[in-house]
Formats: sequence, C-alpha cells, structure tokens
Amino acid sequence: MASQEQEVLGFGPEFDGSSEQSGNRLEGLYASGMELFLEGKFAEAAEIFNKALQLNRNHLGSINFLGKSLYHLGNYNRALEQFQLFLRKEPDNEETLWYCGMVCLQLSRFTEAERCHRKVVSLNPKSARGYIGLGQVVYRKGLYTDAVGMFTRADELENNNPEILFQLGEAYNKIDEINKAITCFETVLKKQQDNPKVYYNLGILYDKKSMPEKASLMYRQAKELSSPRQTPGRSATSASDTGEDMFFSRSLTVVNQVSETAKYDNLDKERYEKFREKQLKKKPHKILEDEQALAENAGKMDLTKASLKINEAINIIKEKRK
Repeated sequence: MASQEQEVLGFGPEFDGSSEQSGNRLEGLYASGMELFLEGKFAEAAEIFNKALQLNRNHLGSINFLGKSLYHLGNYNRALEQFQLFLRKEPDNEETLWYCGMVCLQLSRFTEAERCHRKVVSLNPKSARGYIGLGQVVYRKGLYTDAVGMFTRADELENNNPEILFQLGEAYNKIDEINKAITCFETVLKKQQDNPKVYYNLGILYDKKSMPEKASLMYRQAKELSSPRQTPGRSATSASDTGEDMFFSRSLTVVNQVSETAKYDNLDKERYEKFREKQLKKKPHKILEDEQALAENAGKMDLTKASLKINEAINIIKEKRK
C-alpha cells in the first residue's frame, strides 16, 4: 500500500516503493519535468514525464502534467488520453477538469467539453475560467444567447478582463446587440491598443452602425498593426503573424490554442464568402469587375468599401501564391 508521502508526491496507489533507487529516480524525473513545465518548455517536459511513466505507469503527477504539456503542444488527442486516466483517480480535480474541457473543445467534442466545464463551476461557483469554457462551448454550438450569459457571469467574477470582454463582444455581435458589442470592444481597446483584431472587429461594428469614417480608421489601424515590420516584437497571440484577414468568430474559437494559424487551415473560400455576406448583411464585393462597371463607379466608392476590397484582394493573391 502506498504511503501518504508517496500519494502527495504523485505516486499512484500501485507504486510499491520496493526499489529505493527507482523511487528516488522517479522523484527526480518528476521534479525536473515540473521545472521544465513551469518554464514553458513543454516538449522537454513531456519527454521527462514519459520517462517517469516508464518507471511507474501509475504515477499520477506525471500522467497529469504529461497531459498538460501535450495540451500546450497542440497534441490534443494524446492529452485527452492522459487527462482521462488521471480523472479516473481524481474525478474532482478542478484544474484538470478545465484542461480536459478545453481539449474536448479543440477536438469539437462539445458534449464532453460542456460536461467538464459544468463540473468545474459546480465544484467552484466562482471559477471565471469555468464560465469562459462554458461560454466557448455554447458559442461553438451556435447558442449565442447562452454564450452571452456565460461570458457575462465570467465578467462579473473577473471584471474588465479583456479576454472575457472580447468574447462577450463577439457573442453580442452574433445576437445583433451591436451597441453592447461596441462597448465591450472599446473597453478591450483601452487595455490592448496593439491588438489588430480589436480594431478590425470594431471596424465591422461601426460599419453596421453606418459610421464609415470610424470604420475606416479602425481598418487602417488593424492593417498597420498586422504588419510584422510595424511590430517586430509583438506576440503571436495578439494577431495573426501571417497578415491574413481577421473577422468575427475566428478569434473566439481558438482561445488557448497554441497555433494562431492552424485555425485557418480548413477555412475555404466558400465558407468565407458566406460569412462575409452574413456579417455585412450584403453580398460580398466583387474583386474583379469589368472595365465598364469600374468606369461608371469611379470616384464613388467610400473609404470603408475600398478598405474591404483591398483586404479581399490581398487574401486572393495570397491563396494563389500558395
């Protein structure tokens, strides 16, 4: 039977402790893995935790943090396996339940993700990130009014958190509460003045409110901040380093993902056009028009429409280059 000390160190109940040398080595590996994990060196940490599990496959600490390392590396299927193993022994571990919910969300396993996050908030009703997770799940399921409720509760628990307000703004946009969405993004902008997604989404919202001058200003600012030459030290989490077009629903569905570009891989042109039509409530502008139409409309296009056309043209050119 495992001693209380072994349980605290994360040794599984089947660890017999018969080899003091193996036990010391296991403890050393686990400590090294934890140090690497806390430094953000997730690949190296995963390797160490794997070595620890070769000594004792029931070492709960290594199982748990191997899963967390794999999560941060974007290896969601393997991470889920580790979390499921761990939760069989520790079903009420709030942090691991949250991680498991986020993994399931990334894998589009919404029922399991919702179950995990609901258990988080049942264990800790003041867990803001539990409500954020629930908000993300119901948003992905298309239940935007429910998402507003979840993000609002998270905002009550962590007032003026820009991550929460960004997602709340997107949910408000989905239910056409444009003024409330604008309020959310304007508050975020005060805290994240180098985030081009905030400017771009505000541009879309100002467009919907028929405020072309403010919309154009937002689009221009978003474009300037998206350029790597303008912000060489900017983190990849604040914008797409590829310079791709940014619009509603991309950013929310990838919260906590490692890769900022992987989320675009399956977004084809047809989905893009349908989205653009829905968001702007009008058919997408044609990028290439015949000469007669161009001549007839010369000098009549406002700055907002011009900005939208430029963004779409850039995206088409990038797709052809690929």
